[in-house]
Amino acid sequence: MLTPLRIAASALVALALGGCSAASSPADGQSQAPLTGLSGAERGIHFKGQVYVAPGASDADVAAAVAREVKTALGALQAPKVALDDRDATNAQDPSKWTRETLSVVDPANPNAAPGSIERVTYAYDDTAVVSDDLASQSALDFVMLADDYEQHVAPLQQDCSSNPSDDPASFWYDFAPQNSACQTRIQNELSAIAQEQSALGGRANTVGPKEAGRWFMPVTATLDPPQAPSHDFSPEYDRLFGVGTGKSQLVVYAFFGVNADETDPDDILGQEAIRFLRTMLQGEPSFRPVNTNPFAMLEDIYVNGNKLAGVTYDEMFSWILDQTSYPPEVGTDATRIAALRKQAMAKFTERWIYWDLPFSVKDASGDTKNVTVEVRFFYGDEASSDTAKQHAEWRYLEAFWYGDVFLYNGHSHFGNGPLDPQHYGPQNFNGNYQLMLVNSCLSYNYYHEDFFRDKPGGTKNLDMIVNGLSSYVWGGGEATAKLLLGLLDGQQHTYKELLQGMEIDLPWGESNYEPMRVADGELDNVFSQAATPLTVTALGPVYP
Repeated sequence: MLTPLRIAASALVALALGGCSAASSPADGQSQAPLTGLSGAERGIHFKGQVYVAPGASDADVAAAVAREVKTALGALQAPKVALDDRDATNAQDPSKWTRETLSVVDPANPNAAPGSIERVTYAYDDTAVVSDDLASQSALDFVMLADDYEQHVAPLQQDCSSNPSDDPASFWYDFAPQNSACQTRIQNELSAIAQEQSALGGRANTVGPKEAGRWFMPVTATLDPPQAPSHDFSPEYDRLFGVGTGKSQLVVYAFFGVNADETDPDDILGQEAIRFLRTMLQGEPSFRPVNTNPFAMLEDIYVNGNKLAGVTYDEMFSWILDQTSYPPEVGTDATRIAALRKQAMAKFTERWIYWDLPFSVKDASGDTKNVTVEVRFFYGDEASSDTAKQHAEWRYLEAFWYGDVFLYNGHSHFGNGPLDPQHYGPQNFNGNYQLMLVNSCLSYNYYHEDFFRDKPGGTKNLDMIVNGLSSYVWGGGEATAKLLLGLLDGQQHTYKELLQGMEIDLPWGESNYEPMRVADGELDNVFSQAATPLTVTALGPVYP
């Protein structure tokens, strides 16, 4: 029996695409390199879609309509766990590959009215995607995009077809959930109305009714290429990170944490993840020590009623913020004093650079030994509330691209349009060294990874990326980020698969080994092998007691 979605997709093929096949070859020059993942694999994805535009619409107008329509697939494909790579549908915007048809629009309910006209443009979409292993045995996938300029009727659509009806209408494309029962009813009703129109028109050539000309939904059937996986397990280029065979004496890690609503609030959900990162990092490598703060602060100096508390530790401060426990007797159970204490502790780690250092001994395969200090440059603060905040965040990222070896970001994706948007940067902003980048945010595979490979001099030869195929829970992002850092430093020289496994977390509501279909990319041209050229990496004592 056909599911409602398959019925919808089949109806579209019959009514609108005629004998067109949904399958086609990958676009010229499109990368087909496999990714390293735990729950998803890279696959080619191909479908044909359509947009309806005014007769004689410019190529630019058609391209904008195609991009707007495909953008809604990012929302629709979250339920089946499919993440498209091409963030702007650029592969579908070649006018030479479109089929343009001018159609008469005739209302069979009012046959004496003068017919209108509309242009239907059929485009082919050929891309790669990270596809859930749950679909490994499937070669086709039905889904629905939003057609036309859906913002004209976004209110009823948001009520019935959104995973988050109270969200900003401007982000409805991201929340689009055609699997909702009310939305399925709308889709089926529209398809039935279009079929009735076609029947009443008697199959007249180049003629559609007003229901099709003004359709709200575009069901398609996509074909999926067989899953691809790397030929073997690849690792980061540990020798290049630690500067084996060079005079490098410092491995610089930039760790950035975004804000959800209020960076001064100890209960800000992303602020808590910044603290969770520090707690996890220090639990794993307790010899890290802060060596620089800017603006300057004595991090463990906490005051109650003007008196400095004795013997405050980072672990206690983290407990106050995250667990709301272990309060000192000086505040007792007084709610006002507790709130002030937590806010004071949070302020120590907010809008402030904190450099954490830990020396390591690195011995290469030939027995040569050198000391390398790992410096984690931590920053948690506002990056999006104003143009000034965005500019300052861009400056911080520019510094990291130029001076960093490892770039860690945990926070909101801002739909790919925030200060981390790759379009704000270019090859002139990156160093020529090997770098590893984690963007731990929603749909970061689509928003960031392809563009950053283009920005980085040397591309995948000098850049590896870890990104998320799906929307990710906020809770635990700081822990997962710290687990990646610790995995890079624990002396085991893990493969990417092992690092991804190490980033899995157990969520407080019972979900175990959670990961948002995270993948590593850029790894296929890595040559480091712990078996062939082993490194011995050992943490030394702290830089001060």
